Amino acid sequence: MDRFHAIAAFAKVVETGSFARAAERLDVSVSSVSRLVADLEAHLDARLLNRTTRRLSLTETGRAFHERCVQLLADLAEAEESAGAGAVVPRGTLRVSCAVTFGALYLAPAVGAFMARYPEMRFDVELSDRLVDLVDEGFDAAGRIGPIRGQNLVGR
Repeated sequence: MDRFHAIAAFAKVVETGSFARAAERLDVSVSSVSRLVADLEAHLDARLLNRTTRRLSLTETGRAFHERCVQLLADLAEAEESAGAGAVVPRGTLRVSCAVTFGALYLAPAVGAFMARYPEMRFDVELSDRLVDLVDEGFDAAGRIGPIRGQNLVGR
């Protein structure tokens, strides 16, 4: 049994008050919703819903479980939104080393424009003409002009 879908189906049945309306909202068959809820009850070894031909009501166990399910589904939606936003909106600190002249002429304006567009992004920029060891000194990237001297570096 897929517990996530079973919990979502159970919550939708309670929200809509009907297996048929829940199935419609979830875009699945009524029998699928019914099976998911029955499987959930079997898994929990507890009756969550009282069913009659005309009425549907929560048991005490069902009421307590539903409250937790609603919170769980809300937390999951928030986590997904947060993760999705993190993939789309850059945030954090990028540590960069760059030659002094190139940094002043090109990197500084680019960093300013990038930070204006993505205010959650921070930059730690070191302008220096010396060659840095990216790994040992903790840099994420370096801007240099000339041949690549390290075997394990990638130039673009």
